Amino acid sequence: MLKAISALAEVGELAAMIVHEVRNPLTTVLMGLNAFKRLDLPALVRERLSLALEEAERIRNLLQEILLYAKPHALQCSELELNCFIAEILTTIRTMPTVLSRQIVFVPAATPVMIVGDRDKLKQVFINLVDNACEAVAEGEIVTWTVEPVTPSNVVAIQVHNGGEPIPLEVLPKLTKPFFTTKSSGTGLGLAIVKRIVDAHGGALMITSSAAAGTTVSVTLPLAN
Repeated sequence: MLKAISALAEVGELAAMIVHEVRNPLTTVLMGLNAFKRLDLPALVRERLSLALEEAERIRNLLQEILLYAKPHALQCSELELNCFIAEILTTIRTMPTVLSRQIVFVPAATPVMIVGDRDKLKQVFINLVDNACEAVAEGEIVTWTVEPVTPSNVVAIQVHNGGEPIPLEVLPKLTKPFFTTKSSGTGLGLAIVKRIVDAHGGALMITSSAAAGTTVSVTLPLAN
């Protein structure tokens, strides 16, 4: 077990070093490409320049996500009341481009639900899950977000549900694997990072999907003692 942890740490350090070495020259490339935008260029060249900028930005985002995935998830924990916490971050989430034209229905637990967790990292988890759910449905459709304590198990289930096209059964187990994506412009690290954060909190991530029930992503977290 200790050898496995040590090996993972070495991989994380190597990934961070590679990201650092690539990100610096990429920044220089982006500066050069942006400088060309100020020139009076033919339409075809401007179109290719725009494509090059988009791809360079995509590489920069991928490097950032690799760094997030590779870094150990040291938690800065505090007590959080989930109903209030989610209500707070809903304000931010509702301004996101993918969410603006969808309806988010939040169903809080009937009573306060206390957990111990890292506020920033859990915020990252829920933003990612709601963003994915909104991308999966058409404009005007509903995404439901519920909080429900599971009393006998001393955990709380936070579920994000959408009624979009079902995810194929053979794809479900792959969704949290690094670099697996069903999106044309995805990095395949979003759900992998989400799973690592949830695991670091002693929780579990589960995804179910069917034509009849839609898709539900469920995060279970331990209740505070």
